[in-house]
Amino acid sequence: MKKILFSVLLLVATFANALNIGDATPTFDIKDQFEKTHKIAADAKTILVAADKGTSEILRDYLLAKDKNFLTANKAYYVADISGMPSLIAKFFALPKMKKYPFSILLVDENQTKSFTKKEGNITIYSVENGKVKDIKYVKDAAGLNSVFK
Repeated sequence: MKKILFSVLLLVATFANALNIGDATPTFDIKDQFEKTHKIAADAKTILVAADKGTSEILRDYLLAKDKNFLTANKAYYVADISGMPSLIAKFFALPKMKKYPFSILLVDENQTKSFTKKEGNITIYSVENGKVKDIKYVKDAAGLNSVFK
């Protein structure tokens, strides 16, 4: 019985850890605001994670000022953590607004959110090379985002 309990706890701990440098990029399915399922591609270069309303607005405004294919051209993914948002707010306000954007926003659920590092008031930037996290940065504004995509 103790072995089973230990195995279950080990399994939970394994999936509860956020990505670190050297880790492989997530392989789970993530739905976007259009309910389309995505996987982060093996050739991804950048994963942008917004974990609160403020960082989502910064990232949204930055991307709206770019070409509509900016994320695809840069092999980048925009991941939004809306897991803390009440479901009625998400369903009736946030998602309809997101559907107006010309880019995909990958929306992580309560389990998937644990895979991404978050720092309050910052956008988490994962630099990826050969399917593994090469670097993790935190930026607060468009200038920081510009430094990532120079």
